[in-house]
Amino acid sequence: MIFEPIKKKRVYQIVIERIKSSIESGQLKPGDKLPSEREMAKLLNVSRSAVREALSVMEYYGMVEIKTGIGVFLVEDQINQLLNKMNILLFNYGIQLGEILEVRQGIESQAAYLAAQRATSEDLTKIKKALTKLERAVIENKIAAKEDYEFHRAVVQASKNHMLIQMIYLIADYFIQGLNKSRQESLKIPGRSQQILNEHKEIYDAIVAKDPNLASKKMWDHLEHVKSRFN
Repeated sequence: MIFEPIKKKRVYQIVIERIKSSIESGQLKPGDKLPSEREMAKLLNVSRSAVREALSVMEYYGMVEIKTGIGVFLVEDQINQLLNKMNILLFNYGIQLGEILEVRQGIESQAAYLAAQRATSEDLTKIKKALTKLERAVIENKIAAKEDYEFHRAVVQASKNHMLIQMIYLIADYFIQGLNKSRQESLKIPGRSQQILNEHKEIYDAIVAKDPNLASKKMWDHLEHVKSRFN
């Protein structure tokens, strides 16, 4: 029998595991208010910063809603969907960056094609807003993984295809990991971040022009370029 090293979990993941267990046992339900940051830290015997990180990650992936001055609430979602999102966050199946990019090419090139056909003015505003944030981050020489993800997510949402949208959420954790790695490498090469930004602008322009074939090609080529940079 071959044994593999046990991967150490970060404390925030343990906090998410405990919340997940409470949902599975029925102690927590979608829409329920979670204990305060202080209470949760005391109950789980962890630092408040670990609880804060867990809640921040969960908010980012759409699992909780943080209402300032009121509290933190589990989103009103189907229990199985909520648990699936948590599973993606908690478990690493050894997926490689190249595999993530191959999946993204399939999902996002089709999403860009559909977005060019179906995007509303509101969708275009969201994509443009995400692009502007990405541009600002590039100018400030930031890693910009979150801004990059928001752009791609906005494109997928504009496709109006619920299956594609669900798929991008299910791989979100791997998506972010891949973006962090690729953008860290990009910062080491002068002009690379600007080149990547230009590729995003071309995708946006093709969607605005309502040219589905071009939008799909620009998205495919962009992700192909990302793959080639790691070969």
